Amino acid sequence: DHSASDSSVESSAFAPEPEEPGDHDLNDNEFVDEAEEAAAEEADVEDADVEPAIEEEGDDNLGVRRGTRIREPTRRYMNITVSDEAKETKVQVMNPRMFSNAAVNHVLGTQPPIPRSKLATTMPDDNILEPMEIVEEDLPIMGMIFAQFSLKKGIREFGEKAEQGAMKEMKQMHDMDAFIPRHFKSLTKEERTRALSTLIFLKQKSSGDIKGRTCVNGAPQREYIRKEDAASPTAATDSLFITGAIDAHERRHVACCDLPGAFLHCETDEHVIVVLRGELAELMVQVDPSIYRKYVSTDKKGKPILYMQLYKSVYGLMRSALLFYRKLRGELESYGFTVNPYDPCVANMMVPRSSTASAANDPSAKDPASDDLVQLTVLWHVDDLKISCANDVEITMLLLYLKNIYGDKISMNRGKVHEYLGMTLDFSEPGVFNVTMIPYIGTIISDFPEAITKSAPSPYTDNLFKVRDEADAKFLPEEQAVAFHRTVAQLLFLCYRARKDIQTAVSFLTTRVRRPDEDDWGKVKRVLRYLYGTRSLPLRLTVDDLTVAKWNIDASHAVHWDCKGQTGAGMTLGKGAVSSFSWKQKINTKSSTESEIVGVDDAMPSVLWSLYFIQAQGYDMTHALIQQDNKSAILMEVNGKMSSSKRTKHIRIKYFFVTDRVAQGDIVIEHKPTGEMWIDMNTKPKQGTPFRTDRSLMMNCPLNVPDETLGPICN
Repeated sequence: DHSASDSSVESSAFAPEPEEPGDHDLNDNEFVDEAEEAAAEEADVEDADVEPAIEEEGDDNLGVRRGTRIREPTRRYMNITVSDEAKETKVQVMNPRMFSNAAVNHVLGTQPPIPRSKLATTMPDDNILEPMEIVEEDLPIMGMIFAQFSLKKGIREFGEKAEQGAMKEMKQMHDMDAFIPRHFKSLTKEERTRALSTLIFLKQKSSGDIKGRTCVNGAPQREYIRKEDAASPTAATDSLFITGAIDAHERRHVACCDLPGAFLHCETDEHVIVVLRGELAELMVQVDPSIYRKYVSTDKKGKPILYMQLYKSVYGLMRSALLFYRKLRGELESYGFTVNPYDPCVANMMVPRSSTASAANDPSAKDPASDDLVQLTVLWHVDDLKISCANDVEITMLLLYLKNIYGDKISMNRGKVHEYLGMTLDFSEPGVFNVTMIPYIGTIISDFPEAITKSAPSPYTDNLFKVRDEADAKFLPEEQAVAFHRTVAQLLFLCYRARKDIQTAVSFLTTRVRRPDEDDWGKVKRVLRYLYGTRSLPLRLTVDDLTVAKWNIDASHAVHWDCKGQTGAGMTLGKGAVSSFSWKQKINTKSSTESEIVGVDDAMPSVLWSLYFIQAQGYDMTHALIQQDNKSAILMEVNGKMSSSKRTKHIRIKYFFVTDRVAQGDIVIEHKPTGEMWIDMNTKPKQGTPFRTDRSLMMNCPLNVPDETLGPICN
């Protein structure tokens, strides 16, 4: 929803972190960024010679492996703005280390490269030509180029709808008393210098309406606010899948809601001055001329400026998300919820099974000791809530409670099918939790530079883990490497949600984003061809037993070019993988037994977390069951010192940790034949019937899934 910017000011702007990839239309052809002049305007300084962060093409550090480079810790959340005055085109790059000078020039269509004087950046020197190795945790801060429209250009593009959308957004800020105007003479020189720029972003929704969102450029706050003081929790992906499977198992009613203007309901806890410039200042005056007109002044260029003091947590401030989290959590706890200690964005309370007793106005109804109670669960990601309960009336009462706080514009969706965080959650089939991401898969395929017109029977070939020597490899041009990196990031988001069957391929591809070659390009095309033929394949989750979590954990020994192994692990509560992953092991091992032990050690945090999370949800889960196919590894993990020797000393800490958890009763380890280990597909590139068999167990789908390019869509 942050796909446009406000006025025609020049410099660097920071767009708020996306709630989900679906919030941004990556197919737009224009790349426009809104920026601030800030201190430069106050001093009437133009075209300041800022030392750029982009390195020269001949950088000697390019291609040097991470372990041999001397470098400062990576500073994230940096941004860079590059402009081409001739075409009036601008590109905003969040975390510019992912984008080379040549790649930005390719987007702008400028040749030769943009002069260094046209680069404005706050990023320290770093080897930005070498892309980062990405993992799932990095997704919320991944660099992307966003399609945006300035206020003037948005009005030119969308006409009256854009003007109405922008005015509606500014009026909301006014009605909610988000700020009060300040005369520039009442501010100190330091306050004017440190004033944060205000931006407005516009985007056309699928309905055709234009939605605006006001935010501030909170990047300067990083100088005095530490990241750990502003970090806000969000619900774990595994929490969503576990609670969703339980919702289907218990035949709960489900509702999803979005709290409008969420951050504007929070009062800021710091003194913040913001400045509106140009057209944005004029737009604010139009909301109520009697209040704002007298506070408007002009800078030395004659551009109108309007200073405001914030009272509410506007999007873009570093602490806004944290303040809102504290507010929402407090409101839920006041209602009677108890937050799960293993996921601070999941809360539960016991309510009457029958609608005759009200949990909100009958104190005895909230007593867990009362008979015939059911659980009311809320899971939230910032301002998006998923609510479930067997008693539909209790969901209605909670929604009314939230409506009284956040107003009548709260959006709600009741029923069997929900769009939530880029996923389609379908509870139509009794006892089955179906998850698909069909539009997102379509976006990945359409964004890819080459047309995908054929399907593939699997997401990889037998050569997945094979890598050519550098002397023989043909590395991708930088523009193509950027496209490769972006596609891998999109696939990474997908594979840990609805399409767990591509995790092995994506796990390998994430290790190749630093310097991909033509072989890697072919491997990512193979994944897209597989998705092209199976885009409608759902992840189907069912629950058979909530007293034990069954984990399949396996490892392949020395399968990578550097002789490291591959770990695969997955959990099921019945059918379908509620949680699964495929990871390259961090250390080298000397035998398959050692690889198996390292694999179990890799999975232990997830195994124990899932056990404790489900127990905290109120279910009597006794232990986690780990199934392996290596008997020697099982003996060492269960017996500990009794099965160890001098030859195993270097990995003792790994299996002794497992031994300790076995002794405490948290986990039980049992042998399972290799042919029955469905997680084997996450350790090696299986083909044919073995792949389809493992996929049918992981995704809980038919053994033979129809090719959608040839006939009916699978269901």
